[in-house]
Amino acid sequence: MATDIERLVSFEEAYYDQYDYYNLMEYSCHARGKGRTKREIELNTNRHSPAGHERKIVEKFQNSEMKRRRTKSSPS
Repeated sequence: MATDIERLVSFEEAYYDQYDYYNLMEYSCHARGKGRTKREIELNTNRHSPAGHERKIVEKFQNSEMKRRRTKSSPS
C-alpha cells in the first residue's frame, strides 16, 4: 500500500507543474461547479437571511395591496 502512494507522489513530482497543482486545488471535481472556482462558488451561494422569507412576505404584501386597490376602484 505504501508503495502505491510513493509511486503516486513520485509521479506527481515528475509530471505535474504549478498549473496542474493550481487546477487540482482551485477547481472541484463536482459537476455542480460548472467550471467555477471554489471561491466563486462560495461567493454565489444562497445564504441564510436572519429576517426570514423577506421576498415571499413582500410579494404577499404587494399582492394584497393590489387586490385591495382593485376592489376599491371597481364599482359595486
